[in-house]
Amino acid sequence: MSVPHPLRTPTLGLSSIARRIASGAGAYGYAQAVSIGTQLVSLPLFLHHWDMATYGTWLALTALPFYLSLADAGISTASSNQMIGLITQGQKARAAEVFQSAVAFLSSISLLILLVIGATLWLLPSSVLDIPQWKAVLMLLSISVVLGLFCSLAEVVYKATGGYAAGTYLVTTGRLVEWAGGLTGLVLTRSFIGVAAAALLARLGYTLLCIGLSQRRTDFLRWGVRRASLADVRQAAAPGALFLSLSLTNALSLQGFTLLVAATLGPAATAVFNTYRTVARIVVQVTNALSNPLWPELTALKGQRDDGAFWKLYRRANRLGLAIAAAGALLVYGVSPWLLDFWTHGQIPFTATSMALFLLYAAVCSATQVPRVVLMAINRHAGLAGQSLLAAVVALVVAWLVWDSAGMPGVVAAMLLGEALVWLTATRAVRRLHTTKTTP
Repeated sequence: MSVPHPLRTPTLGLSSIARRIASGAGAYGYAQAVSIGTQLVSLPLFLHHWDMATYGTWLALTALPFYLSLADAGISTASSNQMIGLITQGQKARAAEVFQSAVAFLSSISLLILLVIGATLWLLPSSVLDIPQWKAVLMLLSISVVLGLFCSLAEVVYKATGGYAAGTYLVTTGRLVEWAGGLTGLVLTRSFIGVAAAALLARLGYTLLCIGLSQRRTDFLRWGVRRASLADVRQAAAPGALFLSLSLTNALSLQGFTLLVAATLGPAATAVFNTYRTVARIVVQVTNALSNPLWPELTALKGQRDDGAFWKLYRRANRLGLAIAAAGALLVYGVSPWLLDFWTHGQIPFTATSMALFLLYAAVCSATQVPRVVLMAINRHAGLAGQSLLAAVVALVVAWLVWDSAGMPGVVAAMLLGEALVWLTATRAVRRLHTTKTTP
C-alpha cells in the first residue's frame, strides 16, 4: 500500500522546525478554538434547559469518568516517543512492533477496566446518589472516555510520522463530534441519560473513522496485535508510569478541584468555579499551542543527537512562553468582565479579586509548559512526575483545610501553590539537564 502522506524527512535547520511548529500551533489553535467555543456555547445552552444546581451536578458526574483517561498507563505516550526515535533512525519495522504492542495493551486494559466498572456499578445500591439513572449515566460516560483513548492512539500514528498537525485536527474533531452529540441529547431529552447516550453514539462512530484514517496514513503502522510483544510493553512501562503520574497530576489539578468544590461549596459554586477557571486557562491553552508542537521536534533532535539545536530551540520557546504567560494574563483580565457577562448572560458576575487569583494561577501554569515538555519529550521526567503529583496532593489538602474559612479564594490560592511548586521543579530539572549535557 502506498503512503498517501509523505513522512517527515528530519532536518536540522531551525527554520524548517519553526514552520512545522507553526503548522502544529495552527492545529492546536483549532483545538483550543473548539474547546473554548464549545464551552462558550455549552454554558448558556445547559443553563437554558437546566438550573445552576443541575448543571453543577452534571459537571461533577462527568468529572468522575475522566480518570479513565489514565487507563493506558502512559504507554501510548511513551510508545509515541519511542516510535519517533525509531522512525527517525529508519527502523520502521521496529516502530510497527512498538505500535501493535501499544494497541494490544490498550485493548486489554480497556476491556478489563470496563468490566470492573460495570460490576462495581451493578453492586452499588441505587440510593448512593440521589440522581436519576446515575449508574447508566456513569457507564455510558465511561465507555465514551475509553473510546477516546483509541482516537488518541490513532493520533500517535500521525505524530510519529511527522503529522502532528493532522493528528491534532483528527482528535480535536472527535471531541467536537462527541460534544455535538451530547447537545443533541440535551435538546431532545433534557436528561442526563439522554446527553450521555447521544454523546456515546457520536464518539463510537468517530472512533471507527479515526482508526480507518490512521490506517491510510502509512504502509507500516498497522492496527492489530500480531506483532505485539510483552517486551515492548515492559520497555514502555517505566516512562509510561511516569506519564501516568503526570496525567494523574493533571486530573487531580482539574477534576479533583471540581469535585472538591462540589463537595464543599455546592453545585452552584462549582458552576462559578469552572467558569472562572475556564476563562483563566485561556492563557494556558495559548502557551500549549507553542509547547505541544514542540514535543516531537525536540524528540527528533535528541534522536539525531543535535544538542546545540535542541537547546537553542528550547531557549527561544521558553522566552516566548514566558511572554505569553505575562501578556496573556493581563489581556484576559481586561476582557473577562465583558466575557463573563456575555457568556453567562449576567448569571455569573465578575469579581476582580477572584479573577486576579485565577489568572495568577493560570500564568504560573502557563510558564511551566515549555520546561515540562522538554523533559517529557526525551523521557527525563521522572523527578517532575513524582514531585508534580506530590504538589497536586498538597494543593488539594491545603484547599480542603482552608475552604471553610477562606471560601473559593482560598481554594484558588491552594491551586496557585501547587502550580508554583511544579514550575520550580520543572525549571530546576531542565537547568540541571542542560548543565550536565545528558543524552538519552
